[in-house]
Amino acid sequence: MQYTKTLQKIGLSERESLIYIDLLENGVSTISDIAKRTALHRPSVYQTLPLLEESGLVSKGPKGKRIYYGAESPEKLKKIMENLSKGFMATIFDLEDMYEQKEKKPTIKVLTGKKGIQSVFYDTIGTLKKGDTYYRYSARTNLEKTRDYLPNDYRELVAAKQIQRCVITSEKQAKTKRPRLEREIVTIPKRFDLFEDNVSKIIYGDKVAMIDYNTEMVLIVENPLLARFEEKIFKFLFRFLKEYHRDNG
Repeated sequence: MQYTKTLQKIGLSERESLIYIDLLENGVSTISDIAKRTALHRPSVYQTLPLLEESGLVSKGPKGKRIYYGAESPEKLKKIMENLSKGFMATIFDLEDMYEQKEKKPTIKVLTGKKGIQSVFYDTIGTLKKGDTYYRYSARTNLEKTRDYLPNDYRELVAAKQIQRCVITSEKQAKTKRPRLEREIVTIPKRFDLFEDNVSKIIYGDKVAMIDYNTEMVLIVENPLLARFEEKIFKFLFRFLKEYHRDNG
């Protein structure tokens, strides 16, 4: 029977397909008739017919002392297809939610050594689009070694992509920085903290990188929600410090 495979694709079992097609071809029949023509055991036919009745594809009625079964119009199959489609789309939506939740989970990368730190700066440039901004806390102490950790072509690459930088650092470190149009710096007043822990944090794109210069260890966390949260905190502190310095001369 050429249609049974198609019916199985929309959710009917092989036995359901065989019996339904048989009844379409042969008209109302008894269970014995169906069993003979389909070569199915009578108990299998008994078990399957109620399922076809439930789906609306088969109906039954008495004729004398016997019960006869007949196939309903194939139009009923459209309803089955519609329900299957709705169920399929609901499943797709659930799977998409599962996928999105998986995507939202942070990915964590650990890098070590001088090259590991340099790779963070390369990753910053590679991640950001032209004209984007990154946000950095810099609590460096070994200022004379700053250049050791920057890639040789870092400033050229930053200039080429017109990367903007907002930096929060110590008063001591700020004095060593040359004024640059693409970089804005605010400082932590000494009365609050010397800000000399020899660490840095960079917020860029969907990533947050934490650099420990003491152990030359880098931790990069990639997650949009965490990055936006860190960015909000940075911007709030940055604005607060600008206002503080403006008000306190």
